[in-house]
Amino acid sequence: MIARLLNTKSDSLTKATVIIAVFSLLAKFSGLIRDAVFSNRFGTSVLIDAYFAAFRIPDFIFNLLFLGTVSVAFIPVFSDYLFKDRDRAFRIASGIANSTIFGVIGISLFALLFIDPLVRVIAPGFTGEAYELTRSFTKILLFSPLFLSLSSITSSILHTYKKFAVVAAAPLVYNLSIIFGVLVLYPIMGPIGLPIGVVIGALLHFLIQLPQVFFMGFRYSLVLALRDSGFIQFWKLYWPRIFSMGTSQVTLLVATIFGSFLGTGSLSVFYYANNLQAVFLSIFAISAAIAVFPTLSEYFNQRDDQKFKDVLARTTIQILYFIIPLSVLMLILRAQIVRLVLGIGENTSFTFADTRVVSLTLGLFVVSLFAQALAPLFTRAFYARHNTAIPVIIGLIVIVVNVFATYFFVRRFGIPGMAIAFSLTSIIHLVMLVMELHKKIGHIHDEYLIINSLKIVIGSALSAAGAYVSLYLIAPLVNMQTYVGVFTQAAGASLVGLVIYLGITWFSGLAETHGLVNLLKSMLIKFSRNINSAWYTRE
Repeated sequence: MIARLLNTKSDSLTKATVIIAVFSLLAKFSGLIRDAVFSNRFGTSVLIDAYFAAFRIPDFIFNLLFLGTVSVAFIPVFSDYLFKDRDRAFRIASGIANSTIFGVIGISLFALLFIDPLVRVIAPGFTGEAYELTRSFTKILLFSPLFLSLSSITSSILHTYKKFAVVAAAPLVYNLSIIFGVLVLYPIMGPIGLPIGVVIGALLHFLIQLPQVFFMGFRYSLVLALRDSGFIQFWKLYWPRIFSMGTSQVTLLVATIFGSFLGTGSLSVFYYANNLQAVFLSIFAISAAIAVFPTLSEYFNQRDDQKFKDVLARTTIQILYFIIPLSVLMLILRAQIVRLVLGIGENTSFTFADTRVVSLTLGLFVVSLFAQALAPLFTRAFYARHNTAIPVIIGLIVIVVNVFATYFFVRRFGIPGMAIAFSLTSIIHLVMLVMELHKKIGHIHDEYLIINSLKIVIGSALSAAGAYVSLYLIAPLVNMQTYVGVFTQAAGASLVGLVIYLGITWFSGLAETHGLVNLLKSMLIKFSRNINSAWYTRE
């Protein structure tokens, strides 16, 4: 069954989004387990501060230069040539892969040569043990961008073929390898086992995709294809996109720089909270943006602006339908979420003081979750139309605003100030993208977007009110000093909130709720038929 799912071609946009969302859910669940293991073993310590800080240089290399940037430049070019000349498309892809190998190795070697000044730049406030750990971890983690960048290319190839499942499953393997590093390698090798687990995960992230890439008929060749027009077209599309796709990475880098001055545990708090708020972001937003990009590119190439707008508007509402209610529930239940995920275990190193500051930071993050969710979609809308200039300019403006905002808010509020600056710049980023897209293509079914967004917001607000009241009604009925008690309170309040949300949006006529209910009904009917069939066969 799993093999069949992994090899299924997803012609339906909804099906593609669901496939990515399912595996993203599994990957993010493993990510929660990963953070739970880290918090249980290390809490908000110098070791974890150094571990998170050490990711900044390797992540900057990969995320800025390859993640998203490669895919949004690669897919339009590869899909175009795949339709015209399959062999040439494979040659271009091989050339891009080979140049990527040379490029990332060169950049990583440069980073290794200048490791000391680079660590001083990303964590200027670190001294002693924190600095030495960050330096050692970074040197090992610099091996990971090579494997992840190659994985980005194989992912783009599979996305072009509309094969989404195995790509979405790769992060699951990555997280499991990191957990392996904590539970197995750390006791044997000490702190150095943590980054080694990450590098193993990066390698597996790439290797798990290779069989399906070659199964699709891809043929690798040892060429650079420097003079091929398709290769040149890719790089012309690629370079401008670095600035806009790297906005989030620069934002995290800025937070790390300022956070390194705030004392032990500051970066741990920031990244624990950021990882928690990113769970649903990846499942419901990034998955939709990834799935819709080939379709948007296809409609633009066909000069069908009506279908382009239809898909963009519908995807926007689908994202908001999930993200807004989840945001308000996370805001109401933030303390319970932090305690359940990061404070698990009797002998945990994660204290109640840690719970308070992480939950506060999480609450400040989720305020902008809607903006973080929609920005990747609207950025890809520009790229699908081969428009690179506007996202680049907006990205640069957002980076500058973020630097000043982080400086201003960190000086006044400390750790929570980093989250305030992050949320503020995320909202500014989205507003600028939407305004500029409006100027370029006119209305995007504005009436449809406004009416349905209002239905979602009203349903979410009433859902939050119901969940908030439920917290206080359930608390006297359970032992809030136990994990089971906190879980029961959170689960009960969440259930009440979700029922209210579904009820309000159902009666308001929101198509997404009706579609979701019908989907659940059909699944239950199918499941019931399978059970009955198995029962009669058994008799």
